[in-house]
Amino acid sequence: MLTCMDETASGDYLHQRYGNSQRKGRAWLIPAIIFLVVGGGWLIWSANHFSKPEVSTDLISFSVANPRQVSLRYFINVRTASRSHQCILTASDYQANIVGQITDTIPKGGHNYTRRVVIPTRTAAVSATIEHCS
Repeated sequence: MLTCMDETASGDYLHQRYGNSQRKGRAWLIPAIIFLVVGGGWLIWSANHFSKPEVSTDLISFSVANPRQVSLRYFINVRTASRSHQCILTASDYQANIVGQITDTIPKGGHNYTRRVVIPTRTAAVSATIEHCS
C-alpha cells in the first residue's frame, strides 16, 4: 500500500538514505573561484607572452641571380634590441637539398630590419628560406 509522505518527512528520508546535506551544496564554490582566478590569470599571461615571440621573421623575396648565388630579402622584428641576433638562411635545389647556407648577424640597437643577403651556393638553387633566428 502506498502512503503519501509530506515534504519534510521525504526530505528527512532522503537525507537519511543518501546523505544529502544542504550545507555542502556550495562547498565547491571557493575552490572553483580560486581555480578561475589562477587559471584565468595564467591563460591571459601565456596568450600575451607567446603571441609576441622574441624574434619574428617574414620572407619578402628571393631571386636566383646566377647558378652560384641566391639573393634573399627578409624582414626581422626583434623584441630585445639590447643584444645582437643571428639568422640561419639556406638555399635549396630542386630536390630540397641544402646547397648553400649562411648565418646573418643582426646588430643590436634596433627593433625592425629589412635585410638583403646573398647566399653563395655550390650548385644551382631554386629556393631560399629562413631556417631559424635567435
